[in-house]
Amino acid sequence: MSIYSQLPIYNSVFFLLKDLYERVPKFSKQYKYLLGERMLECCIESIVLINQISDEKDKDKRIIYIYKINENINKLLIYVRVANELNQLGKENAYFFLSEKILDILNQTENWKKFLQKK
Repeated sequence: MSIYSQLPIYNSVFFLLKDLYERVPKFSKQYKYLLGERMLECCIESIVLINQISDEKDKDKRIIYIYKINENINKLLIYVRVANELNQLGKENAYFFLSEKILDILNQTENWKKFLQKK
């Protein structure tokens, strides 16, 4: 088993991806293929970047990857907000649930970045 799969941020993004894979097929056809795909893409790209961070030895490159993860997750937050405004998330509290997960991931990226900058 790889080292990255034991990271809390990896597990958080993975479970968010899993949750989105269950929600996106329920979007109406109009939003499923553009908005839904972009949401899934943000999570998948973040998981790939986490894998690259675990393979990278250079601290500066790791920090760049963290910035990219942060950018992807911020995009995802916007897409989730749009999906909520378009009534695509289903339950009323789904937006708050997803937002909480996303903010947790953003906090983890910030903490990881601070940790690497201290070294």
